[in-house]
Amino acid sequence: MLFSTMQTLSFLSALALPAIVSASQVGASGTLSSLDGGLGGVVTVASDSSLEVTQYKLADASAPELYWWGSTSSDLSSGFRISNTHITEAATSDSLTINLDAGHTPADFSTVGLWCEKFKTNFGQAQLAASTTGTSSSNNSQTTTGAAAPARTTTGAGSANSIGVMFAIAAMAAGVVVPALL
Repeated sequence: MLFSTMQTLSFLSALALPAIVSASQVGASGTLSSLDGGLGGVVTVASDSSLEVTQYKLADASAPELYWWGSTSSDLSSGFRISNTHITEAATSDSLTINLDAGHTPADFSTVGLWCEKFKTNFGQAQLAASTTGTSSSNNSQTTTGAAAPARTTTGAGSANSIGVMFAIAAMAAGVVVPALL
């Protein structure tokens, strides 16, 4: 049975897309820097729709437009809002759940921080990285816990680069030359 190029690409993309979608950064974490307001804690990706902050500290939340932001680079000012919850109070608990309700998932950013939109002020940020735990054994192996974050070689494109490359590979496997995608 012969498949056309489009049928082959459709079939291969149907197989590849679930792998891309499930490649979220669940388990990735980072420690918040304290740049303003006494912010502190450890941010961990809990799911595709939430982050957890443990050891959460925020002494001053008096900034008028304080929101959680994400960025694809270490420059939080070039990022975007990831939660629509307006932060108006200092920390009252040592843990916090950040609901990602602003149209982004953890796959869209590698840095998370608290940002005042009105005064363009960074209260602190964390670079998210896959958590690893080294173990010692006779063969000096290491065990990785949590889901590894996909490697990124460009900023700003997120998973779109992965999808483009996967389509290019699928097209080449089907015998179609696509130099513009590579």
